[in-house]
Amino acid sequence: MATEFKMDFSQFELSDEQKFMFDLKGYLVIKDVFDERQVAAIKEQVRLITEAKQARSENEIKAGIVQGSSLPGGAAEDILRSPVVKGTLKHLIGSEFRLDHVFSVWRELGQGDYLPPHHGGPMRNPHFHYYFSQGQSYAGLTRMVIELNPVGKNDGGTVFLPGSHKANLPVPPNLLTKHDTYAEPFEGYEATPGSVVFFSENTCHAGPVWTNPNHPRVAILFAFCSLGMRWHRYNNVSPEVVESLGPEARWYFRDVWPWDNHGGNGGRNVLLMNDDGSYTVSP
Repeated sequence: MATEFKMDFSQFELSDEQKFMFDLKGYLVIKDVFDERQVAAIKEQVRLITEAKQARSENEIKAGIVQGSSLPGGAAEDILRSPVVKGTLKHLIGSEFRLDHVFSVWRELGQGDYLPPHHGGPMRNPHFHYYFSQGQSYAGLTRMVIELNPVGKNDGGTVFLPGSHKANLPVPPNLLTKHDTYAEPFEGYEATPGSVVFFSENTCHAGPVWTNPNHPRVAILFAFCSLGMRWHRYNNVSPEVVESLGPEARWYFRDVWPWDNHGGNGGRNVLLMNDDGSYTVSP
């Protein structure tokens, strides 16, 4: 008999200070979420993905980006099982969310993202609209960065225009100009290997040129949104990778709908675990 898999959110909750800082700035850094063993294994996975040199656009090559590949399977599956990840996403989106997109970054000295600063200001689009209600944030499209090497504040990690996720005026055009590096009012962060950065997609952000000569920037970037929403046209995780995942990670890949008036399971979109060890997704 099939049984419903229920995600456990009880192991971690953001502190009041962390909730306040995300609401204030639109991003939050949580250090040392993953241990040395996990970081080493995931970083090796990203290295192999990068060296495989899959078909990439010119912009992706310049930015050191690889879409999808073996992620989030293998060692990276630990990320989706992390109590910190699950608990934080619950606060930022709610208890029903899905993984929308994932890519890895191996960015050597002099490489940077091809996009200028983007988003921020008043947005009605539900993916970008940010609000706070009943003690909880809602960041429709939430980004998460797993930093796998040290990041100094001015090294070229992601930079943010703090507070722009809920600004009442559009971001002025002069602040949306692409640069190799970004000064105030943009803000960088410091991160140890294994740190996690969460931010609202509507927090104006950019990927500067990496300036640390001692090591590359190695990171994985995820996009999450409510179960009833999708931002990217395609989910870039292959069916083979999805099928390889355990129940916690597989839960993130339910179909894009929250309710079925005529369906089973009380109309809810669930993951069922079958007696033979297989899963039935969104029945």
